[in-house]
Amino acid sequence: MVKRFDTVATISFVSFFSSLYFYIPVLTIYYQSKGLNFTAINSLTGILIGTIFLAELPTGVIADRIGRKPSIILSLFLQLLGEIIFLFARDYSYFIASSVLAGLGFAFRSGCWQALVYDSLKEVKNEGAMQRVAGRINAFSQGGQVLGALVSSLVITRLSSERIQMAILLTIASVGIALFLSFLLRESKQYQKDIHPNPSELLRKTIALMRTNASLRRIILLGIFSTPFVHFLLALEPPYLLGAGVPPALLGFALAAGGVLALWASKNAYQLEKRFGVDRAVLIATLTPPMLYVLMGFFVHPVLAVFLFITNYGSMSLQDPLFADYYNRHIASPIRATALSAINMFSSLYIALIGLAIGRVADISVSAAFLVMAGIIIVGTLLFRINKTHVSL
Repeated sequence: MVKRFDTVATISFVSFFSSLYFYIPVLTIYYQSKGLNFTAINSLTGILIGTIFLAELPTGVIADRIGRKPSIILSLFLQLLGEIIFLFARDYSYFIASSVLAGLGFAFRSGCWQALVYDSLKEVKNEGAMQRVAGRINAFSQGGQVLGALVSSLVITRLSSERIQMAILLTIASVGIALFLSFLLRESKQYQKDIHPNPSELLRKTIALMRTNASLRRIILLGIFSTPFVHFLLALEPPYLLGAGVPPALLGFALAAGGVLALWASKNAYQLEKRFGVDRAVLIATLTPPMLYVLMGFFVHPVLAVFLFITNYGSMSLQDPLFADYYNRHIASPIRATALSAINMFSSLYIALIGLAIGRVADISVSAAFLVMAGIIIVGTLLFRINKTHVSL
């Protein structure tokens, strides 16, 4: 039990410090100060996610070949390098370089932490705790975001480049701490004793799994098409709240409050299935964000706008622990990182493409963008509903 929680604890703190960003509440304003419009800003998200898409499968294969720990270390190094370039960014080209490096870093880590944690749980025959453990790790990540948002309100007391650059420097320091902590990770015994196929065999087995496992395929489709577009919500937070008459000083506090709710949601998401069963739990987790998007599209009163943003941002964390468990139940250890990376690759491609369209709509109307996102999620959720038979082995 101690070894299991050593792995979980280390991953939790790595997640905390790698999520401790101090400039996110004013990121859109900073981009705009550099001459970027919403289309350009969303294109950076598209470039980030597009890079993740292109790198997901190769990095997943590498992780299954060289180990999950080295891959996590490399991911954090790339994330750190991306933040350093972001600090010195002068124009759009710098932001592109930063987004590409960050995308490579996120791709290396996306499937690795789940693979490392799930296999460590299998060592003690406790893989059934994956929802709870994934929720705990996500809660640490949300905790980092909350603290970052709170501190940003103290550091960025005025919307100047100097203050924002100070916040970027603090972010570089926090990612550096996460990189140091990643060296303390322990590779799971499950991974060490597995026979690891060569890259072509890893890809062949992953493709075969997705072709033959109809339940996993449906879960993947639901996970992709019910994505709550959290990156776009964060990008649209400043114009939405400022347009509703919310003072700029409250942007960070609104994000922090949403993060606190997200922390609670991540930690307790596993209770949904226990209380409501798989089908209703998934419906609650996937349909809550679009319902709130609809309300955000119609109501812009300052108090209500803050409440809706906080509630929506917090509710988005209900999904990840559920899907982390459902995916891993169907994936064998030797191809776990490759398969999870393949899933993230398809998700990244979808988000990158749909994000460009959402950015175009947001340039016309932020409220319309919320309504478009709501409609997309609702259709995807209802089209690919799952139940207990899809997650049971």
